[in-house]
Amino acid sequence: MAAQTRLQKKFTAPESREKVLPALKLGLSNSGILIKDANSIRTREDRTVTAYALKRQSRVPASQRTATHTGNSGDSMSMPLSWATYADNFSISLKELDNNVFSWQEAFDQNLMNCILNIHAQIETDFVTYLLAQRTQVVKTTTPIGNRVTWNAGNYTHEIASDDSKQFFQLAKQVMAANYYNNGTFDCISGGNTYVNASFWAAQGNENAQNTAFQFTGMNIAYSTDLSDGNYVNGVSLVMAPGTAALIDWIPKQNRTGYGDYNSYLGGYGSFKDPYGSGLTFAVHAYALRTDTSGLNGVQQDNMMQFEISVDVAQAITPYSTPNESNVYEYAQM
Repeated sequence: MAAQTRLQKKFTAPESREKVLPALKLGLSNSGILIKDANSIRTREDRTVTAYALKRQSRVPASQRTATHTGNSGDSMSMPLSWATYADNFSISLKELDNNVFSWQEAFDQNLMNCILNIHAQIETDFVTYLLAQRTQVVKTTTPIGNRVTWNAGNYTHEIASDDSKQFFQLAKQVMAANYYNNGTFDCISGGNTYVNASFWAAQGNENAQNTAFQFTGMNIAYSTDLSDGNYVNGVSLVMAPGTAALIDWIPKQNRTGYGDYNSYLGGYGSFKDPYGSGLTFAVHAYALRTDTSGLNGVQQDNMMQFEISVDVAQAITPYSTPNESNVYEYAQM
């Protein structure tokens, strides 16, 4: 029989590398957008949830006081929340690893990590796609800064001239101010050259011939490998007011409280906090079956455990009373 040994974890670490997750981290950092938490109002997978907010009412301006003044009454708007389930599965034998260079626990831990990283990646991709699709189609002004920024009403994008690449984010902040986002602090997800240029120009501080770093004050810029727009080969950035894009995670009650036995035919329900610090809580469902694993380096009399790792996630951005208006603004480098 050939000798067996193991490679050092540091040497094999690239096999389990993970892509950057700016949208996932941003969304979960803003998860507490509901007055009541999701677990208390969504009691089962098929229960719908709708959140409400008061509208900004337009008023009829008046230039004098009158005894018979009238006005519009207040109104509210609704935002339905829709959860998508993200799940991944693996199986593990009771006896197969008794004659293996890896222990049962090591194999279990690797399988669990694979599921977590796979779910991370899919949530990230889906949320970036969602934010891009939800970018605003309505702006307050179409020419906020002369000819340096152009509003493309067909692509719903503010286009910034290539000559102004070094002031890309300063111009983006000015556009946000022209649309009444005036506090100067923004969350930003960047792809392509918009991030490459930002990294360079942010490093040009006071000691350089030209100080371009000032414009990044208040800009929380994160790089995304998922963000791209086929209309703009030089890359785009999504800029939004802080706290206005969120992911809300949820798992069923039986997983939260615990039920059953993983080693039984009927199985069991449980949960665990994401060990990689995302803030997600994952649901676990597992059951065991009698099986012959002799064809898998096991034995004829064995148990095979089937595990499912899952979480439900709802995507949300700030609702507006104006149709197709959004807090997410797309900026493209021309």
